[in-house]
Amino acid sequence: MIKNVKGGSGHKSIARKNVVSNMKQVVKTRFALDEDEVYAQVTKMLGGGMCHVLCQDDVTRMCIIRGKFRGRGKRDNMLGNGKWILVGKRGFESEKTGKLENCDLLEIYSDQDKDKLRTQIDTVNWNLFVLNDCLNSHTDYKTESDVLFTDHREEEYEKIMSSVSTGGDAIKMEEETIDEEIDIDDI
Repeated sequence: MIKNVKGGSGHKSIARKNVVSNMKQVVKTRFALDEDEVYAQVTKMLGGGMCHVLCQDDVTRMCIIRGKFRGRGKRDNMLGNGKWILVGKRGFESEKTGKLENCDLLEIYSDQDKDKLRTQIDTVNWNLFVLNDCLNSHTDYKTESDVLFTDHREEEYEKIMSSVSTGGDAIKMEEETIDEEIDIDDI
């Protein structure tokens, strides 16, 4: 155990059981085993251990974040907008009109786990999650609706490169591409 040099309750935060080891543990990806376990994506963090999730059946539910994923347990699996998760529906609760259904958080998936899920499970339409994922996070999924921003210089550069690739030996520089000369005395 580490020697308590601070005194008071500060020794608890540096105890050996709470120190993170450098050894990486191999963790298997958890898949849905029951019909009440549903893949979902976080759409809104509410606070107080709750969030809104969009489930694979295109229903928005209220997700209760269990204690395992809060406090010190959230170190390896931070929950935020756009994260893919596994939730358990509460089949024992009756439906209330005007309120969202409740579900419990079971698993948070990393980016590597997302790729495994998309390749191994064919029964789920992942396009719903991928589109929301592109909007909410920094992962690079290519979709047909990607927007490309260019300016006139890039367009002219692409024209020149396409003329070179088609076999044009001589490249004619247009007067529009050459910027007017800058005189140092004018500055």
